[in-house]
Amino acid sequence: MNPKEVKIENVGYTLRADWYETDKDSVLLVLPGFGTSKERYAAFTQELVKRTGYSALVLDYAGHGVSPFAIEDVSRADNFSDVVVAFDWLVDNYGQKRITVLATSYGGFHAAYLTKFRTFENVIFRVPASYPEATFYSKYGRLKDRHSADYRNNPDSYINHYLFSNTDAVKGRALVVTHELDTVCTPVATTPFAQAFGADTWEAPGFEHGFRQSDVSEEQVQEYYEKIAEWINHAG
Repeated sequence: MNPKEVKIENVGYTLRADWYETDKDSVLLVLPGFGTSKERYAAFTQELVKRTGYSALVLDYAGHGVSPFAIEDVSRADNFSDVVVAFDWLVDNYGQKRITVLATSYGGFHAAYLTKFRTFENVIFRVPASYPEATFYSKYGRLKDRHSADYRNNPDSYINHYLFSNTDAVKGRALVVTHELDTVCTPVATTPFAQAFGADTWEAPGFEHGFRQSDVSEEQVQEYYEKIAEWINHAG
């Protein structure tokens, strides 16, 4: 299925998103990783739409993909506002559809943060990342460590972590997908998501942090799609 590009207005600029529409009463809000784009998520999204029958919305955050900004000039706060605006676009235009948030790495941070402001049905965290609260408004061009690797891999960072309050905003179920060879979002970083959301978990054998950058077989890729699609179909 080929998507339709839609334009979603944020304050002072226009977000670009790809919209895959089906007749099913459920939709995936796909939140990509840092520095990537809706175009790079096209094959992944198409595969899940085919296997689940869900509609899907995939956005380019400000500074990512098709955007009037450079990534150095935006912050996590800016990108989180994009997530809220995209979520509200879904509600305004397709309010009859139940929303499942499918979030990868950087997107996982935004999905967890979204629970403080909106409610939705289910959530899937793929190798989710967390970041210091103190740099939420910092432009990426001013950060020495824009990926916050030291913070993320320190167990002390998760004591009373602000991301993991108000998890009741997820009305249904949660899934945390980890990758066996991931050195970017290690178990130190992903386990708090699973614990906070009472999530089901699955570790994808042989995968590094990046899905398509991993040295895996096509059979492993197909198993990956099927595991997520089965969970979505069962969660409803």
